[in-house]
Amino acid sequence: MSGGHEVIVFDHFRRDSSNLNKIIEKITIVKGEFDDPDVLTEAMSGTDYLFHYISTTTPVTATANPVYDLTSNVIPTLTLLKLAVESGVRKVIFPSSGGTIYGEGKTTPIPESSLLNPLNPYAISKMTIEKYLQYFYRRYGLDFLIIRYSNPYGERQNPQGTQGVIPIFLDKIKRGESPVIFGDGSSSRDYIYIDDAIDATLQLLESSRPAETFNVGSGTGTSLNELVAIMEKVTGETISPSYIPDDRDYIKKIVLDISKIRRSIHWSPKIRLPEGIGRTWEYIRHRGS
Repeated sequence: MSGGHEVIVFDHFRRDSSNLNKIIEKITIVKGEFDDPDVLTEAMSGTDYLFHYISTTTPVTATANPVYDLTSNVIPTLTLLKLAVESGVRKVIFPSSGGTIYGEGKTTPIPESSLLNPLNPYAISKMTIEKYLQYFYRRYGLDFLIIRYSNPYGERQNPQGTQGVIPIFLDKIKRGESPVIFGDGSSSRDYIYIDDAIDATLQLLESSRPAETFNVGSGTGTSLNELVAIMEKVTGETISPSYIPDDRDYIKKIVLDISKIRRSIHWSPKIRLPEGIGRTWEYIRHRGS
């Protein structure tokens, strides 16, 4: 692969894996379950960098079943970290949640130094894993890189899942249906195009900074109503969302402060929201055709 790295992909592969088709000849596949220590050890054999991007839940499903979120994410991660130490892994890269882990931010944008105040089980699990990474670093010297992503979006994101408002809305538009907005549409999020998120991740990895945490986002907040207005321009469609009362305990506004990553590695996002939504719309329009 680019950069001269040999890549091993571990997954249970029960869902569609067609996104790997273009690189399937360049990678090694290890199929197994997250709670199987033997197959995890096999996958990590000779590995320097472990990207722990497995998550069995989303904010919606974790809230619906907190026990499953704990037993299927946090507990297997402890086993994974123990095996990583035994396997000689140099660094663990973990995708935390910049969109949920801070809670309702008292400052905007919100920096990495802010007090963590997770308000739902998904965010609590992310924070717990962050704390265990810090413990394993102090206790065993297992290095880590925690990346608190804002709200990544882009091609190949599931448009019919429970997470990812941009592909979900665009899929509704494609089908001639009304996107559903909880509340009045004023809630605001920080959206980052997937290529920018990947670029930031790889640059941070190459910088070889030990035991650090970074926000990765656009640094700009966009409300749901503003998102719909951009989608109207991109798609050329008139969009009439359905507004329904919002009694969920969701964060109203979160925008990440990305000044630390700007200072550290001189990184900035390149793809602005209208362009990213345009690329995602092209994918959604031709998906399944």
